[in-house]
Amino acid sequence: MIDPTVVGYGTFFVLIGAIVIGVPIAWAISGVSFLALFLLYGVGPTISQFYTTAFSSAGEFLFSAVPLFIFAGQLISKARIGEDLFDTMHKWFGRLPGGLLVSTVSASAAFGAVTGVSAAAVGTMAKVAMPEMIRYKYDVKMSAGAIACASTIAIMLPPSLLLIIYGLQTETSISKLFIAGIVPGILMAIIFSAYNIIRCSLNPELGPRGPRFSWRERFLSLGKLSPVVIIFGVVIGGLYNGFFTPGESAAVCAFAVLVYSVATRRVKVRDIIDAAYDAVSLSAMVFAILIAMTVFSRVLIATRVTSDLVDVISSAGLNMYVVLALFVLLLLVLAMFLDALGMLLLTLPFMFPVIVGLGFDPIWFGIIIVLMSEVGLITPPVGMNIFILSKSLPDVPTLEMFRGAWPYVALCLGLVILFTVFPQIVLWLPNSM
Repeated sequence: MIDPTVVGYGTFFVLIGAIVIGVPIAWAISGVSFLALFLLYGVGPTISQFYTTAFSSAGEFLFSAVPLFIFAGQLISKARIGEDLFDTMHKWFGRLPGGLLVSTVSASAAFGAVTGVSAAAVGTMAKVAMPEMIRYKYDVKMSAGAIACASTIAIMLPPSLLLIIYGLQTETSISKLFIAGIVPGILMAIIFSAYNIIRCSLNPELGPRGPRFSWRERFLSLGKLSPVVIIFGVVIGGLYNGFFTPGESAAVCAFAVLVYSVATRRVKVRDIIDAAYDAVSLSAMVFAILIAMTVFSRVLIATRVTSDLVDVISSAGLNMYVVLALFVLLLLVLAMFLDALGMLLLTLPFMFPVIVGLGFDPIWFGIIIVLMSEVGLITPPVGMNIFILSKSLPDVPTLEMFRGAWPYVALCLGLVILFTVFPQIVLWLPNSM
């Protein structure tokens, strides 16, 4: 009989190899999990394991939040709400040094507050903000980096798809995770904006000041923020006060966006169908990875890989912050090769038991791992946001975009340190629920 421990560690290394050579992550995880269970139990129990996992995992009511929030995000993109947000922020912040960069960061944060999907934010801001930056002769490298990095705020602010997945995989309150993401998300927007203002103040050629708008124009532009403020306020207010579950809040969000888009005639029937199709396609990919990862987690439990890792770290006597630093370093390396969702699901079975065992708060760690996932969206060679941006801006070299994004990687790592030293920045709002 094959030693289960050998199967467990062998499975992990085969999985890493499959991902490195380019096998889609859902297929890679499913394939190695099937092989491991086959070696341990045979064909019949293996097939039964996949069958029961698919229905028990995807049938969870909370999973209904995933396609609904994705649908809302797709519909918002088609309703041109991003253009309204950028126009409003431009009128308020465009006169600052690097004002268009600050406007992009602010609009991306507001856009993310009702979408939760980074790809939608970067695609929208590339079409809306970049022409204005070119018009005012902004530094192209800095502009592209700002767009790619500002859009990552979307997966920190609720409704965040990654926070939903984290909560489901770790059985952590999704409502509290959503609320916990508010302060870090706003703080990210402030720090990114401050960085742009300081750099452009020191070197005005990087980001000249924009035109001056009257106070009347500024206040009138605030009306364009009303749909975002109302939708975000209803969803988050309902979660904070316990009126909605995450699944119900997703339904309210999707319905509100649909009503607004139709009432204002911003979308046609074809746009609604396209948004639904995109939501189904992305949801299917997410569910495929989730089901595969659930089976893989069972493989790790059956082969005692996770428990062995916890025992080794516990017996090593390492300081809890040293372990955390090693995990952050590992996440930084993995972020260079895996997409955000893949990195999250691949590392949780190993890291989460150790982190909780060391005494870290699971809600706090959810924010940390999502923050590191944001870093993965802008680091080479994968850098999903950079490649989405490169399709919208084919004249800008991809290498220049990555170079423009590096300062924001440093800022994100600085935030990890800040949240570690002062965890109440993350926890005080969810603890007050």
